[in-house]
Amino acid sequence: MGVHELNAIMWTGSPSSSLAPFVPVIEHLQEAACLESADGGVAVVNAAWLALFDATRLLRPLQEGPGASAWSPALAAFEDAVGLSARVAARRTSLVASSHETLATTDGRTLEWDHSPIEVGGRIIAHLWRFRDATHQRKLEESVRQAQRLNTVGRLAGGIAHDFNNLLTAVVGYCDLLDTQFDNGDVRRFDLHEIRNAAIRASSLTRQLLAFSRRQIMQPEVVDVGMMLGEMPKMLSRLMGEQVKVAITVPEEPAEVFADPGQIEQAIFGLAANARDAMPDGGTLGVDVRRGQLDDERARALDMRSGLVVFVTVWDTGTGMDAATQAAAFDPFFTTKPLAQGLGLPTVYGIVRQTGGAVTLESAPGSGTRVEIVLPRYTDSAADLPSSLVVAERPASLRTGPAVVLVVEDEASVLRLVRRVLEAESMIVLSAQDAEEALLLTSQHGGVIDLLLTDVVMPGLNGLELAQRVSAERADIRVLFMSGYADHAVVQRDIIDAGRPFLQKPFAPDRLLGRVKDVLG
Repeated sequence: MGVHELNAIMWTGSPSSSLAPFVPVIEHLQEAACLESADGGVAVVNAAWLALFDATRLLRPLQEGPGASAWSPALAAFEDAVGLSARVAARRTSLVASSHETLATTDGRTLEWDHSPIEVGGRIIAHLWRFRDATHQRKLEESVRQAQRLNTVGRLAGGIAHDFNNLLTAVVGYCDLLDTQFDNGDVRRFDLHEIRNAAIRASSLTRQLLAFSRRQIMQPEVVDVGMMLGEMPKMLSRLMGEQVKVAITVPEEPAEVFADPGQIEQAIFGLAANARDAMPDGGTLGVDVRRGQLDDERARALDMRSGLVVFVTVWDTGTGMDAATQAAAFDPFFTTKPLAQGLGLPTVYGIVRQTGGAVTLESAPGSGTRVEIVLPRYTDSAADLPSSLVVAERPASLRTGPAVVLVVEDEASVLRLVRRVLEAESMIVLSAQDAEEALLLTSQHGGVIDLLLTDVVMPGLNGLELAQRVSAERADIRVLFMSGYADHAVVQRDIIDAGRPFLQKPFAPDRLLGRVKDVLG
């Protein structure tokens, strides 16, 4: 039956005597319900049925009419109307109620339906059909599954990152120490540099794992995104190659956000790399920055707070994505990239969400791709800066001899490396492999200890707990934390956000020396 025929149908009269006793059952149901006779010849539907299938102009609720007329707008909502009609007819012969089954409509909704035969004296006298719009629930369930997958990967990445970054710290550090022992023309330096570069690439992959699982350690500051991107055309042009034109548009007004600048750069370069791969024959990469505001409705849709924001839109004229690729684009277990070439959009998604923002994606085959990053705009005054930006430096203690540093690190190779680097700078190094040994050293050492350099993740007491114990006994001691990964709450809230000095692993010897000297003043 076509739509033009349905328009001519209007139900009149009252429920038949066989259905009348059951009409109150469907009258106040929130689910779309259809009550029909045993053979399906006559039916009564409720208001929710009419609303769900957009039939309010065709039918009236709780009024008897032909069964085919009740089902026509419902069947029209699905692609396989003939197949669904056959399944309805088959279920009319069953004495057993059917469980919930999921169906997809032509307009993208997800509906659940079930069937309950109404039996009296061993004879089916009516059927009750119910449809429920489960689109929102299924999206929530998918969000939960996505969060569970992210949490699983985050735990895996976190467990790997701590030990892996310790090993990479040793590899990078000893490569740098060996490099100073070869002449500039020595061919062995090339081999050494290849080893170091491989370690740095491995470290980058670890950071990406932590990024899309939202467990990367953030060191945020106030960043003008427009100014940052205004300084990136040359770098992006080198990344994209000669065949791709790079166009960057930034506002004249400051577009400030409170974020880790390294992570924002990582996200932009990640999107640019995706765009380059989508334009093998050349094209245009655009990066547009603008200030704006989120209303309540858009903020709810993005899972953000309403208010002032900064939009960073990265677009390209490449091959675009089909619907299936778009649907899985932010999935942590999905990537279109070859092995060992990064994790693409999931990394960008993790970085932006950890910063408090959101990411949207628009694309179509042959029409390019448009990714919009939405970040909360920073508007606070300097007086209201987070503590990590306003922690005052303690005055440098007066020393007449070399600095004394207590190094606490449970990875022996890293401990030996740090000790060697600091002793080469004429510092006195006390070393311990766990917190208990460190506490024993501090109690036995009669002189001054200028600096406690401690890993965060250790057996027994962690680095933060150790620092609190040592600082209680030695009020003038300074503390520098180091870690490749630690629990987000410990590192991010209690160390980074609290403004405590921090050194990210893996680090090179010169980076280690620079941070130690900065903290010592």
